Amino acid sequence: MAYNTGNTSDGEVSEWNEALLKMKRLHELQTEMNRSSINPLCKHPLNNEWNYLIWFKCTCALFSEGNAKFKKEEVLEVNKIKEVIETLLEVLPPYETRGGVGNKTTNVVNKKNWKMIKGLIEDMEFKVRFYNDKHGLSTKNQENMDGRSILR
Repeated sequence: MAYNTGNTSDGEVSEWNEALLKMKRLHELQTEMNRSSINPLCKHPLNNEWNYLIWFKCTCALFSEGNAKFKKEEVLEVNKIKEVIETLLEVLPPYETRGGVGNKTTNVVNKKNWKMIKGLIEDMEFKVRFYNDKHGLSTKNQENMDGRSILR
């Protein structure tokens, strides 16, 4: 989506509109969030990473894509949740590794830790999606065909 600004040599105005690519990134992140949150305590078959980590990382990436449009208070609110999740993942991970037979180890879910982490990821995801929608980073629908969010 290029357009002619009539002022191409000064470099002050971009002639490239990244809107379509941004929407594609937002869509892909949300798709991966949805997939990984279905069975978060399993490992992803392609990269062998825990789905809950993919879910959290995609939520963080979705936040990064939209936070320039957020109000300062909204950014601070989401960042607080993000920091708590990062700390919990480090100090109170959802899995405990226990010794098994021979050289094998077993991962056992710590239900208390998982419940806290899952709840916070869900909360962060909800807030990021809500604020993205509030600031016009979602699909237009009948109620907001002018491109503005209906959440005011």
